[in-house]
Amino acid sequence: MAIDPETQQIVTGTHKLDAEFDRARDLDLLIEDHIYRLAGSFLFVLDACDVRRIYLDANGSKSLVYEPRSGVAAATTPLLLTAAEYDERFDLDLYRGLLLDQHGWFPAGMTAHRGVRRLMCNHYLDLDTMAPIRHWPRGEIEEVADVDAAIATIIDETRRIIQPLQASGRASMALTSGNETRLMLACCRAFHGEIDFVTVDAPGAKLDVTRASELAKRFKLRHRLLPYRQADDRGARAWQMRVGHCVTGSNMTMHPSVESLNGRIFLGGLGGEIGRGFLWLDSQEDTGIDETGIVSRLKLPQHPRLLAEVREWLEPLQHHRSLFLLDLAYMELRMSCWAFCQSYAMPSQAEVNPLICRKIYAAMLSLPPSVRRNNGMIFRAIQQTWPELLALPINRYGDWRDRARIAGEAISDPRRAIRKIRQVGAVRLGALFSGRGSR
Repeated sequence: MAIDPETQQIVTGTHKLDAEFDRARDLDLLIEDHIYRLAGSFLFVLDACDVRRIYLDANGSKSLVYEPRSGVAAATTPLLLTAAEYDERFDLDLYRGLLLDQHGWFPAGMTAHRGVRRLMCNHYLDLDTMAPIRHWPRGEIEEVADVDAAIATIIDETRRIIQPLQASGRASMALTSGNETRLMLACCRAFHGEIDFVTVDAPGAKLDVTRASELAKRFKLRHRLLPYRQADDRGARAWQMRVGHCVTGSNMTMHPSVESLNGRIFLGGLGGEIGRGFLWLDSQEDTGIDETGIVSRLKLPQHPRLLAEVREWLEPLQHHRSLFLLDLAYMELRMSCWAFCQSYAMPSQAEVNPLICRKIYAAMLSLPPSVRRNNGMIFRAIQQTWPELLALPINRYGDWRDRARIAGEAISDPRRAIRKIRQVGAVRLGALFSGRGSR
């Protein structure tokens, strides 16, 4: 589902491009100007100018897998392989090595099946060679001098994307205690009373439920609490098959909770993490970045095959600034692979993440690091459009309950706490022994 922010229309049927492909001197620039001005969740297939390519949207939110040997691509692995091949080529050693049974996933274009690859965002698939080719970024993202103008661009573009979806009468927007849903709410100030907001009353989501309910009451939002429903074994297996056995986690077990949204458009907050340097941790522009550090930041095991894949991904990007490299790692190695291998897990729902848009990403990436750290971009954007929303803290209660919550989470899910400790420890240790030249 593509959205044209300029006209504030959902793209349906034929979408005419005012461009002459056969006369283009720079095909990538033409694609950037005419395709990546669109937001939403989509694939773009180009068959012109003697080239055949498949492009993803700004973060690959409609995933694509492909088999170079046969020259075939598909939405998800079960559509690419026969049932017998699916079983025969399942890479059990890698599946176990990446701890899929402990909320793991396959990053860097890897999949659970030998010979099958996932296309990462910012790359197109050349259908003649079956090779992934990077087409973005075209250069460094220059730091802006006018921070308020860049933040205004993020707000305005987000609003222009959400408004036609809301006007369709079929959209439901996530509302949690988190950063991105608060930002999206702020962007919708002019029509916030018309939106259907939803929160899942899931185990461990007490803060989300509490804060969403408080926001709804204080700002007169139309809000629904969706009761938690856990998938049975058959439902969990079907979910895993649709994602090609490339990810596990809470969505695998809780997906029946959102089945009431079938036939609707779910608006999520993925993508806003780019504006707050999600993988930066304690890094600076001169921090050495290598494959072991990236894997540590992703909270994945130092598996030799994974390290080799990340090393190969990193090699042509050595010239980029350290923080920008980490932004690309988040977009390509994690979001494209972890979040959006789930693109087809709920086939009766359309999902759009309004913050995923080239113009919004470029604006986020252009902000100075001092603005992006500590969720500064989020706070400044909310202050600029609807400051009253900050009266209720983001991602915390703001009282004694926060200490109790942290302790409770560590007790209920010790493996997650251990992964976080290892992540921070490994990154800080790496920073002690790395320098700019170690990249």
